[in-house]
Amino acid sequence: MDVRAEILDLKLRVEDLETTTEQAGGLEQQESLLREIIERSRKLQAEVASLKAELSRARTEIGEEFAAVGTEVEGVRREVSARPAPFTPFPSFDGQDGTDVRAEIAAEFSVIRSEVQHEFDFLRSEVLDLSIKLDRLLNAKE
Repeated sequence: MDVRAEILDLKLRVEDLETTTEQAGGLEQQESLLREIIERSRKLQAEVASLKAELSRARTEIGEEFAAVGTEVEGVRREVSARPAPFTPFPSFDGQDGTDVRAEIAAEFSVIRSEVQHEFDFLRSEVLDLSIKLDRLLNAKE
């Protein structure tokens, strides 16, 4: 399920609820909408928790992968330091074009991390916005 679409749908339903709250009638429709919004909000919270757990597992796996790569790099360093290195005008970690593979990996990881952080910030903002509107509507109902 697309979390962004779910949030957008919930926002539209909250706006419908706000509109109907301002009007005189339709108490049953308001209660139905409010129950549906609360139910879907709970489902959305469960999905966000699931996404957080999945992200945590991915972080753990990436950490393990980096540790394995670090071990392999250390083995290569030992192997290289055991032999006299030929002169190269540009130091190379990948042996091809003089680029630093570690820097490329770190840059790519940074981009991915930034994208994931941006997505979670967006979701958190939308859920907080919905929470505030729901609290206001529930208080207005009482």
